[in-house]
Amino acid sequence: MLMASDESQEGFLDYGSGRYKLIGCAGRDDYSLHVGEWMEVQMGMQWVAVQVLADEWGRWYFLDVEGSHVSVDVGMRARLAS
Repeated sequence: MLMASDESQEGFLDYGSGRYKLIGCAGRDDYSLHVGEWMEVQMGMQWVAVQVLADEWGRWYFLDVEGSHVSVDVGMRARLAS
């Protein structure tokens, strides 16, 4: 899995209408995240890759590459992983 590096792909995590979205990317429309996609979130000074998932009740959660739960919050700096 390659990670994004272009700053124009960086934005912020938002939530609305039952979906997480990546907003504020320079020159891009807001992007609704889908189950199974990978993104990176900025935690402190580092970027952490997380997979976007949902359980059978539609509750969203995020796992890192090792399968550990990651706490992701609205407003975090984020970017799509390519």
